[in-house]
Amino acid sequence: MGFGWNLGNTFDAYDENKLPNQGLDSEECWGNPKTTEAIIDGLVKKGFKSIRIPVTWHNHLIDNKYTVDPEWTKRVKTIVDMCLSKGLYVILNTHHDQADNGVSYGKGYYPNRNNREESEKYLLNIWSQITQAFNNGYDHHLIFEPLNEPRLRGDSHEWWYAPGDGNCEEGIQVLNEYNKLIHIIIRTSGGNNAKRFILFTSCAAAYGYVTSNGFQLPDDSQYNSSTKRILVSVHMYSPYDFAMNPDMSKTNFNDAYRNELEQNIRTLHDRFVSQGIYVIVGEMGCINKNNLDQRINWAKYFVEQGRRQGLACVVWDNGYWGE
Repeated sequence: MGFGWNLGNTFDAYDENKLPNQGLDSEECWGNPKTTEAIIDGLVKKGFKSIRIPVTWHNHLIDNKYTVDPEWTKRVKTIVDMCLSKGLYVILNTHHDQADNGVSYGKGYYPNRNNREESEKYLLNIWSQITQAFNNGYDHHLIFEPLNEPRLRGDSHEWWYAPGDGNCEEGIQVLNEYNKLIHIIIRTSGGNNAKRFILFTSCAAAYGYVTSNGFQLPDDSQYNSSTKRILVSVHMYSPYDFAMNPDMSKTNFNDAYRNELEQNIRTLHDRFVSQGIYVIVGEMGCINKNNLDQRINWAKYFVEQGRRQGLACVVWDNGYWGE
């Protein structure tokens, strides 16, 4: 898959004040331009091999039965088809469909037991429609990513894992069940979806959650016994102090940060890649602290270490050039 790029803040953009169906204007509502063939050609010319297309769906429902606006699906298909025609691998997901605790109809899902019934209705219906729209005619270059950063919104551990914390452990277990549900939906839709690569994650797609003992992948052996077609997603804006902490004194990509990053990547290799389950860093990025040379060093080291340990890396790009 080489090096990948996220079409960020575009098909994932949404306005909660325009539910349930925002229409096609959502693509540009966060300030990024409408996606064109010239944009995709530019990626290919630069040498990118993969594109992740984050898509939000809950702002495109046209009835009380979770039906996605056909025009929205058509627009997404247009860009997916365009990217595939250029030879890119494509990752397609449900992106900002995480709801708050106490999720109501059409707002998405939340990973705890109290919200499980409504969440599973949403996921069942949305993924049934995605699998119908993208099946035969789409080979292994299209990868399904069921959930993006599926987190405990509003919880103190929304973004990081605390072993033994009740909400964390419940969130992991409920997400395991959501992943199993979506896995069944995809596989039983048949055709090319029976053998499609599926990219699963744990809470927040955070390193701590993904490497926790509680995270379990769906059993895919009855569908693909000889070739493993389950992948693991993790998001790594790390090391945190260098990549995300706005402290302007932490601008040098030093040996301590290199060692931390190398250790995390090696752990992902040992836990998953060594077992034949490959890992995609679906998002990586680093804020601007007026340290361009150090960020280049970080990016080069990150991707080289990732490739050495069998990880594919996808940079996050949301169009905010000054941050």
